[in-house]
Amino acid sequence: MLRSRTLALVFPTLMMVTPLLAQTPGTSPGNPPASSIVTVSFNNAVLGTAEAQRDLGALQKKYSPREQQLQKLNNDIEASRKLLADRTAKLSESEKNQRLQDLNTKDKQLQRDSEDFKNDSQQDSQQAFQRVAQKMYSFLQEYAPQHGYSAVLERGTDAAPVVWYAANNVDITDQLTKAYKVRPGASATGLTDKPAASHPQPSSPEKP
Repeated sequence: MLRSRTLALVFPTLMMVTPLLAQTPGTSPGNPPASSIVTVSFNNAVLGTAEAQRDLGALQKKYSPREQQLQKLNNDIEASRKLLADRTAKLSESEKNQRLQDLNTKDKQLQRDSEDFKNDSQQDSQQAFQRVAQKMYSFLQEYAPQHGYSAVLERGTDAAPVVWYAANNVDITDQLTKAYKVRPGASATGLTDKPAASHPQPSSPEKP
């Protein structure tokens, strides 16, 4: 039987933004790495951007109604299960059989809907992340040579390191995220500027 844990919202990347960034060693401003070989926690750099936080946050709002529906269905199942387990409840044999059948139907529906919810939300969050990751990767190809880096290695996290050892002052994750925010073509919020002239106003607002 499923329990409430089935309904956990599937946005691990977004929910882990703050703790992941806290785990990532970085250099202090004004103290650039002396080595030409540096490290970066690429996923953390992407998740630290305003674009990723905006897009993943929008997905949370998008999937919130479905999550609430799943939670309601799960609560109904739990209530029905408790009623059937209550020996003081006076139910005829036919009523018990009908309730068991209804419970089984709802349980299967919850499994299907939960799996669909998981697959859909994961796919959307991965696509949102990938869109920003591609931009970050392109920016890194310009950023690295400009700063004289001969190699940029993936650092990983403290829980899953890729480089077994690297001094904290050779990690550029924070600097990369900040530089991406103020790159040419980015607004003060870190999102891509879109000149109003390139988007003529329609004669009447379009409905979403």
